[in-house]
Amino acid sequence: MLQAGSGRADITPPVGIAHVNWGARTHDVAERIHLPLCVTVLVLRDEAATLAIADIDTCLMREDDATPLRALIAKVVGTETGSVRLACSHTHSGPPYGAGPTGGYPEAPGMELVPAYRRKVRSAVRDAAQQAVAAQRPARSAAGYGSCDITVNRRLHLPELKRTLVSQNVEGYADPTITVIRIDGLDETPIATIVGYGTHPIVLAHQNRAISPDYPGVLRRVFESIVGGTCVFLQGSAGDQIPTEALTGDLQAPVRMGTRLAVEAARTALGLRTRTVRRRFAEIVESGAPLGLWVEEEAASQEYRPLAVGTSRVALPLRRYGEHATLASEVESLRGQLTTFDRNRGDPAALADLNYRLKRATMNLQWAQLAAGRATLEIEMQAMRIGDAALVAVPLEPFAHTGATIREASPFAVTQFAGYSNGYVGYVPERADYAFGGYEVEWGSPFSEDAAEVLVREAAAILGGLG
Repeated sequence: MLQAGSGRADITPPVGIAHVNWGARTHDVAERIHLPLCVTVLVLRDEAATLAIADIDTCLMREDDATPLRALIAKVVGTETGSVRLACSHTHSGPPYGAGPTGGYPEAPGMELVPAYRRKVRSAVRDAAQQAVAAQRPARSAAGYGSCDITVNRRLHLPELKRTLVSQNVEGYADPTITVIRIDGLDETPIATIVGYGTHPIVLAHQNRAISPDYPGVLRRVFESIVGGTCVFLQGSAGDQIPTEALTGDLQAPVRMGTRLAVEAARTALGLRTRTVRRRFAEIVESGAPLGLWVEEEAASQEYRPLAVGTSRVALPLRRYGEHATLASEVESLRGQLTTFDRNRGDPAALADLNYRLKRATMNLQWAQLAAGRATLEIEMQAMRIGDAALVAVPLEPFAHTGATIREASPFAVTQFAGYSNGYVGYVPERADYAFGGYEVEWGSPFSEDAAEVLVREAAAILGGLG
């Protein structure tokens, strides 16, 4: 018998914390709170396995940061670390979880608040996991697909300038698929619903100075108001996807995007039944018109597929990124310039110029360090089976077509292939994308052109092993 429970805790940081996800920004710290950030934990248990999924409002988290949180959840719920998934929503409007290429440099304004914030997150993760364990009750699940058109391709090619920009490209490949896994009590009252969707939470961009979960936070709130229970959001294969409204400072834009996604996800969830029933004609009732009444009867046997989890180590091919010493010298120089920059009297455009140059240089240095002396990098691929649905996760930013290819070849009725989970080591563009360059290829990925094909092959293998 399946048991399920969910919990949630607040991880909203204080105003004044570093707010540094955008290279084009002209500010350093958060000046207000738009919407709260949270961590949500779902625990699923049966005789075969115990699984936990944590949905956390943060941009990215390195493996050495994610693993201790996974281990903490595993200890609370009574399972192995490999049976816990830590999934980042990928909001770009929160604080960094640490220093480095995906965060701020240590001496940056507002970074002094990050250690206390990390302690708050760890405590919140524990609290949410404990709530989920305490809330467990007998459950059933059902899964299906929906669709929402708030995403488009984000690699805009400008041949005349020989550049590829991060911007809406309505002619490029986009995947509007919503993955929905509904988990109810035996009476079909909602316990939790997993909603998977792939598009970058960059509705808010460098103009925004507020802490915000972006559209995923709105999605959870609106979905729960319609369906009930707890909404667990899983970011998908969003590497080359962007919302139709994006790159703005308009705080109403993520509200519009999240609400539209929530409505479509709710439409799918409300159409699912977690109880197997049959309809039987019961009687005729004479009224102003003769009425024919039907009744639902629960099937004598409720088919159940036990939970399962699998992990594998996947070796992805790397490419060379440049000389480490040269890149390190560039990063050191730019950090020095930013440290001494007069933020009160300096030109905001000059500050933005330094910020974006440091962002790119730091990413290049990170990949050079990662690839030094090796031809491949091993990453963890994790797969979970929940009824007729499968969830596959990697610590990457896969492209939408890769995710769709894996989904369409899956032996399961419903499958989501997703990134942003259990760590982070960069984008995985598809082979055809390398010829066009752009952010994801030039600065965002340490991998060679073959990497996406390796992911497709290895995902097929791990899905086949789930039974």
